[in-house]
Amino acid sequence: MLNKTMLFSKSIHDFGIKNKIAYCAALLVIAGFFFIPYKEIRLERIRAFGENKAIGIVIEKNSRIGEHNLKKTEQEHQTVRYRFIDPSGLPRERTAAVQNTFWRRLNQGDSVVVYYAKAAPYVSRIEHEKENAVVRLLAKFSRGQYTQIHAE
Repeated sequence: MLNKTMLFSKSIHDFGIKNKIAYCAALLVIAGFFFIPYKEIRLERIRAFGENKAIGIVIEKNSRIGEHNLKKTEQEHQTVRYRFIDPSGLPRERTAAVQNTFWRRLNQGDSVVVYYAKAAPYVSRIEHEKENAVVRLLAKFSRGQYTQIHAE
């Protein structure tokens, strides 16, 4: 006759180091999903179908100083609010973070080159717009070109 304690002890798996490493790796992969920039991927996917060029007008220029708590330094952030007319005749407005040198050259009412997605004109960008590293990497593949944007 079989002992009940023997049956029970054989049904419980002994977690070895390989199993622990596998479970930790799986948890890290699942946790990594929270850091995937879905918004940027979606926008670059829309741009992958092509972009058209339009001329926009600078509506407003803003500059603000942001303080980084970790570095205890202040950085200036320049933004430009622009408007352009999409192919259906609708005016589109957007605010873009731009490089400092470009921002200084612009005045309200100046023209800017706007690139908007053929598939969705509400997705637009302007020349000299600051883009984060993820967008620059995705642009290398989706736009078929890589434009170096210098961060200041």
